[in-house]
Amino acid sequence: MNIPLFPIRVHSIFQIMKSFALRFARSFAMVVAVTACSRGTLLPANSTGSTDQPPNFQLVTDIPIPAGATMDNDRSLILSDRDRWTGRVVMTLGNSANEVTAFYQAQMPNFGWQPMMSVTAETSVLTYLRGDRAATVQIERRTIYGAMVSVTVAPKQAESGAGSGGSGGYDPSPAPRSAPSGGVRAEPLAPPPTSRR
Repeated sequence: MNIPLFPIRVHSIFQIMKSFALRFARSFAMVVAVTACSRGTLLPANSTGSTDQPPNFQLVTDIPIPAGATMDNDRSLILSDRDRWTGRVVMTLGNSANEVTAFYQAQMPNFGWQPMMSVTAETSVLTYLRGDRAATVQIERRTIYGAMVSVTVAPKQAESGAGSGGSGGYDPSPAPRSAPSGGVRAEPLAPPPTSRR
C-alpha cells in the first residue's frame, strides 16, 4: 500500500511558514514596544542662525538643530537657556553620520562658532569656540538607522600664562613647551590577571 508523500510535504511547508510568521510577528512587536518606550522630544529645525523658534522650545538658540531631530530627554542636560546655556543636548536623527557631520561643519559657523578641531571617523568629533564658550559636537552612527549627536557646551577654561593676557581669550599660537626634564623610563607591562571560572 503506497501512501502519497505530497500531502505530508505540503503540511510540513505550511508548518514552517506558520512558525516563521509567528517569529516575525513577535520580533516586530518587540521592536515596536522598544521604540514606543523611548523618551524623546521632537526638536524644531534651526539651521539658519536665527533665534526664531516656537515658544515651547527656546532653551537652545545658539546651535543648529537638523530637521527631524529628536532630543533624548534621559541623556540631555540643559542649564540656563537661550544662547548662554551650559550642558549637553543628545539627539537622534534619521540622517547618516556623514550627512550630520557635513551639516554641523557648514552650520556651526552660521551661529558664530569658530571651528577649532575636527576628526571625521566612525565617531566624528568637532570642536568650536564662541566668545568665552566651547562646544563639542560628537556624531556616532547608530546600529540600525541614522545617527546620534551629542552637543556639549560649556564655558571655555581660562588660559594661564603670558599668551592669554589675562583676558581668557584664545591664543592661536601658544609658545612651545620644552620636554619634561629627567629621563623617560620604560617598564614592561604586568601580565593580565588570570580569571578563575
